[in-house]
Formats: sequence, C-alpha cells, structure tokens
Amino acid sequence: MPEGKNIIAQMTRDITALCDPCMIYLVSEKKNSKGELTGFKLCVVVPDSVSAGPLETRLLLKTDCPVPCDFIVYNLTDWNEHAEDDCSFAYRVENGGELLYVKRT
Repeated sequence: MPEGKNIIAQMTRDITALCDPCMIYLVSEKKNSKGELTGFKLCVVVPDSVSAGPLETRLLLKTDCPVPCDFIVYNLTDWNEHAEDDCSFAYRVENGGELLYVKRT
C-alpha cells in the first residue's frame, strides 16, 4: 500500500477508536509533484447523540498525522438531510468522495 494510503488508513482507524462513527469519507487529498501525500480532508458522520463541533476539535487534538489533515463532522440526521440535496457539500462527498469506513450493525 502506498505511504499516503497508509497514513489515511491509520487516521481512519484512529477516528473509529475515538468516536465510533457511522461513516468516514475521504473528501480530498493533495499530493506534491512526486506524488507524495501532502494533506487530506475527511468527512466523519456520527450518531445524533454526538455533538459535531466538540468532536471536530477533539479529533484535531487527539489524532497525530504526519501531514495536514482536516475534518468535517456531520450528525447522521444532518447528513441524511443534506446528502439528498444536490447543491450541498454532503451530496458532493457522498457522490464523489471515497467511502473509507461504514459501521457494521
């Protein structure tokens, strides 16, 4: 597995350990001219019982990533509502992002 994919996979594991998400999407990734990962953005969808804002801060503080990583956190109800709207960010993520994790029920 390329180093960049290893970094993203480790972050996915770290996030699942911290907050038990419903889904995690890779929204975007940046690479340098050598093809090396230089940054990425993840979208984390969590149960409605989790407060999205504080969780976003917690993820930034409690995870350690060798490249810049950004998070956007949605509660499941908000995600489901916005993922249906083709003008929303959630819709673009759901239809163009890479699904990295889905909680098995």
